[in-house]
Amino acid sequence: MKKHIISLLLIGLALFVACTPPESSSKKDIIIKKSNIVKRSVGVNGMTCVGCEVTLEDQVSKIEGVVSVKASHTDSKAVIEFDTTKTNLHIIKKIIKEAGYQSY
Repeated sequence: MKKHIISLLLIGLALFVACTPPESSSKKDIIIKKSNIVKRSVGVNGMTCVGCEVTLEDQVSKIEGVVSVKASHTDSKAVIEFDTTKTNLHIIKKIIKEAGYQSY
């Protein structure tokens, strides 16, 4: 009986260790110079609801260098803060188009 309890404890410990995510060494400090950050308002046609806003925000936020995105279907625009050394409006507008919307 004692062997079974020890075996179960060892199995439980092994599962716990196997299921515990390792310390992530891939996290890197990102240094952004404030002088490189700009805020731009981009007109966007085609957004009809909050779901459209979420979709657009999700897609644009994946662009390296984008700091923040706030889309508004009622105002037909998105306000985007980004690092000019990492991306630009041309790339952002391309992603907006790929998400199914028209930017101007």
